[in-house]
Parts: sequence; structure tokens; C-alpha cells
Amino acid sequence: MAAIGNRGTVTEAAGFKVEEDVNRLRGAMKGAGTDEAAVIEVLARRSIAQRQRIKEVYKQTVGKDLTDDLQGELTGNFENVVLGLLMTAPVYDAYELRNAMKGAGTEEAALIDILASRTNAEIRAIAAVYIKDYEKNLEEDIDGDTSGMFQRVLVSLLTAGRDESNTVDEAQAVKDAKVRIWTQRGGDLCLRSIRRSPGGTSRTALRGRCLALWRMSFWQ
Repeated sequence: MAAIGNRGTVTEAAGFKVEEDVNRLRGAMKGAGTDEAAVIEVLARRSIAQRQRIKEVYKQTVGKDLTDDLQGELTGNFENVVLGLLMTAPVYDAYELRNAMKGAGTEEAALIDILASRTNAEIRAIAAVYIKDYEKNLEEDIDGDTSGMFQRVLVSLLTAGRDESNTVDEAQAVKDAKVRIWTQRGGDLCLRSIRRSPGGTSRTALRGRCLALWRMSFWQ
């Protein structure tokens, strides 16, 4: 699994001074209103590891949880984004998976985006966080919210046993991409294809295959 703070496009801020960031966030929430620009300037320009350090020092200095304070100051989508920035990668992924399956309907694209693009180690970490934070089993929740071959593929990915080698068979990748008659036998073949990744193990390729499975499930 990628080291904390190294995944994503935000790099570590040079000259990082956690105490200054904590004081700036405290000032942004003092008095009437909230200095949202200051919140963005600090949290959106720090790596995951740096944001976790800010959370720790904030609690040590203020005696309160930064997440709770921001939750009391912010609203709407801006609140959701800021609170998401304060989560570690597996915690955020578990949070998004939970939201994708809450209430009526299921946000299948979110399930694909996460489960088909994470390493085996990352999937194991997500499943552990899901149980800890929501006291529910991720596989059981996915079983209850999906069906057919799409369900089987997601459950297979949750076993975190996918081949992660870098070998790519371009001819097989093209063959896998072709639309074929959807039969039970065809579904079994596609499931094995995803597990063994004969057309390549890139996360983009895997997400594409899962999307195709989801779409084809409506054509049966």
C-alpha cells in the first residue's frame, strides 16, 4: 500500500510548520463566520500525512477535535470536502462505500471506482476500517446491494487476491473488450478474466472491465 501521504496529486508542503497551520485554523473559526479561504489554503495544500499531523497538534493544543470544530462551522458540500480531506485514505474509501450503499438505490460507479482501483493491501485496509467504523461487514453490504455477475466480481475483488503483476497481453485486452452475448458461461469467463487479468493488471483496465460488466447486467 502506498505510504500515508504519498498517494494522490497533492505533495507535501515545503517548510511545513504544523503550529502555524493550527493557529491559522483556530483564527479562521474564531468569532462570527468562518474564514473559508484560510481553511482551503491550509488543508488543500497539505499532504495526507501533514493533515493528520495538524489534527494531532490541534487536539493537543486546543483540547478539541479539529473535525468536530470544522463540522460545527461549515455546511453543505464544502463541509463534506473539508471533512474528507481530514480522513486517511482507507477511512475515506470506507466512508464513500458506505454512502454509495445507504438508502434507496446503489451508486454502482462509486463501488467500481474504489474497489477496481485499489491494491490488495488497500482493499484489506478498507474492509477493516469499514467494520471498525460502521460495525458492518463490507462484503455482506455489497451482497445486499448488488446482484448477478457484477456482484460476483465485486466480491471477488474484496478477497484481495488479484494478480498484481505488470504483464500486459494486448491481444487479450482487445478480445476482452469486445461485447459478446451475455450467458452464464460468458459471465464465468469474464470473472476469471478479471481475477487473472490476462489483458493487463492496470487499474484503469480493471475499472473498465467492471463498468462493462455493470452495463451488460442491464442487457440480460
